[in-house]
Amino acid sequence: MGPLLLSRRAKEAIKTGLAMAIAFAIALGMGWDKPHWAGFAVAMISLTTAGQSLNKGAMRMFGTLVAVIAAFTILSLFWQDRWPLMLALSLYVGFCTYMLTGKRLQYFWFVSAFVCLIIVVDAGNTSESAFQIAVERTQETAIGILVYALVAGLLWPQSSRGDLEAASRKLLAVQHRLYGTYRDLMAGKGNAEDSRQLRMQEVQLVHQMGSALSAATTDSYTVWEARHRWRRFRDEATDLGEALEGWRRSFPEVRDLDLATLLPNLDAVCDELEARFAEIERMLDGEAPHRQTRAIDPEVDRRAARALSHFDRAAVAVTKAQLDRLVGLTSALFDVIRDIKGFAIVPIGRPHAPAASRRGLAIDPDRLTAAIRVMATLWVAFLLWVYVDPPGHQTFVQLAGTMGMAAAMMSMVRPSTMLLPFALGCAFAGVLYVFVMPQLSGYGELALMIFGATFAIYYLFSEPRQALAKMGAIVPFIVLISIENQQTYSFARYANSAAMILLGISLVVIMNYIPTSPRPEKTFLRLFRRFFRHADFLLSRIALDWEQTKGLAGRWKTMFYRNDLWELPSKLLATGPQIDYRQFPDNTPEQVQALTASLGALTFRIIELGDMRERPQAQFLVQELIADLRAWRLAVQEQIQIWADDPAAAARQDIDIQKRVIDRLARLEARVEETFDKAGAGELSAADRENFYRLLGAFRGLSEAGIDFVRIANGINWGKWREARF
Repeated sequence: MGPLLLSRRAKEAIKTGLAMAIAFAIALGMGWDKPHWAGFAVAMISLTTAGQSLNKGAMRMFGTLVAVIAAFTILSLFWQDRWPLMLALSLYVGFCTYMLTGKRLQYFWFVSAFVCLIIVVDAGNTSESAFQIAVERTQETAIGILVYALVAGLLWPQSSRGDLEAASRKLLAVQHRLYGTYRDLMAGKGNAEDSRQLRMQEVQLVHQMGSALSAATTDSYTVWEARHRWRRFRDEATDLGEALEGWRRSFPEVRDLDLATLLPNLDAVCDELEARFAEIERMLDGEAPHRQTRAIDPEVDRRAARALSHFDRAAVAVTKAQLDRLVGLTSALFDVIRDIKGFAIVPIGRPHAPAASRRGLAIDPDRLTAAIRVMATLWVAFLLWVYVDPPGHQTFVQLAGTMGMAAAMMSMVRPSTMLLPFALGCAFAGVLYVFVMPQLSGYGELALMIFGATFAIYYLFSEPRQALAKMGAIVPFIVLISIENQQTYSFARYANSAAMILLGISLVVIMNYIPTSPRPEKTFLRLFRRFFRHADFLLSRIALDWEQTKGLAGRWKTMFYRNDLWELPSKLLATGPQIDYRQFPDNTPEQVQALTASLGALTFRIIELGDMRERPQAQFLVQELIADLRAWRLAVQEQIQIWADDPAAAARQDIDIQKRVIDRLARLEARVEETFDKAGAGELSAADRENFYRLLGAFRGLSEAGIDFVRIANGINWGKWREARF
């Protein structure tokens, strides 16, 4: 009979169960109060690789230390005044909630908030109590992290280096396939919809690679030594994805042009890019490259370009700029991978500038709303504690605030979905507490129960998509079995604790309806209309005769709208799949995905137009064309305002928007021709012409994107989405 082979899933469940039993044993042996804090530390940092667990453990430890400092500061300032104390605490929790809904250090801010909440609320009336709680929380968190780190490092250690290299290979393979798809698309073959799944997969792989890199930097010395080059690779690969997307979006503008004539070495450039992708993939597989990169730049046939209209010349200029960027990025990727794999030593140098996107710091309204909602939840729970005294007493306040922050961090999961997993988890813990634990004698038998229950939970719910079910099982288990050195059993205590958990989640569910409905279709409509309000504001700022406000408020407002507009398509993309399409049989998920993609194209074009507007323009061209460009802008803004006010009314318009835009562009084209003919010799430099061609290309690109959006949006039954549903 051969040796027993365990799956990775079983190994990880065994490690978590063993660490949980050891952590409880140490906490009980040291006589610490509330030993379940050590168990929580184990449960929360248990991930599939040592690096991921250590990273999360470090964030939990540092978050706890920051929370202790914050709690002592708040208590020292407002010890005798409960209302100012609660105000200060809620402001701190709100700040942490805003930060944890961002993209960096989410778990650190989550721990910083809920540990501070526990210390302040549990402190009572004495500083000694606050100090004792802070010390015990810190040492039990530390022991839980230490125990799991030792178990994970000694028992079937799993390095993240393999995950990093696998994610890197998959990412470059997907980008290679995207490049091939886009090359065919530029040549008039295929359909843009064919690449949608690849684009979504690329976004997921970029995030996956970033997580794997953070973990591998911790548990792999080889990756640690090359961490700067791996980070450079991550940044270049991210920029390459954006460059490929920008290249794809430029295709509608050149689809009727003879690119083979206008760009004589186009095939040579594309072949070189293809070869670079192949060599990069080969090196990621551990093989030496068969060839080096060749220096090549896209060339424009000036004579053929002079025969084009000014809009078409602008389109050719944009396409050349996109190809230049692809050439630079693939060359940089080739060099950094060659260095990482040891095939040559290449200076790191400076990374290529990323495509224009966000600028500066600005408040995200959705994150701010989440922070205000958590603060309101905390205040409601606090008032209920003061005037009603719900099950759990002050622990109800801690639980409601913590669950509110968890719901904010998992913004794509409806809080109501937490009720069933936690209810089942309470029932599971109740069976163990009532029927199993009274029959146990000594810690050996208790440890077997802790190990068995933890193993079962982590084995059954091992998939990432089962994270909510896993938390719904392990959290009630740790809380409700109430392990103490002097073990006593009380069904009333169990029932009160279970009621506290479910009532706390119910409060979070109720507060989630304030100030707006959380239904996915309502959220989608709200974000959709906000998109067009922001687009209208930004377009009003690109007028050639508009003097940008020099004050801080004007600059911040522009930055706020720009940054939020850039984020809205991704938020809409995440909201779309949550819609219950059975309630909207006239529409399909594919239609909504296409609509979201068209909004992404609109965003890119509006941002691009703003960037081109900031380039210096010849005063002669501004004076001659200001009226025509204003007419075009006002016509576009008129449509945008209608979509912002009432999408259903906009979709019912009888006006042929596509014909209007095409006619407006044709008139603008004629005026540009006249203006260039009027220009005297030497009045316009080559830079003036180049900047204006790029500006015209941005106008045309936005018009094309708008036409595509209207075509898709007219197929949506907007009136049905606005109806109340119970």
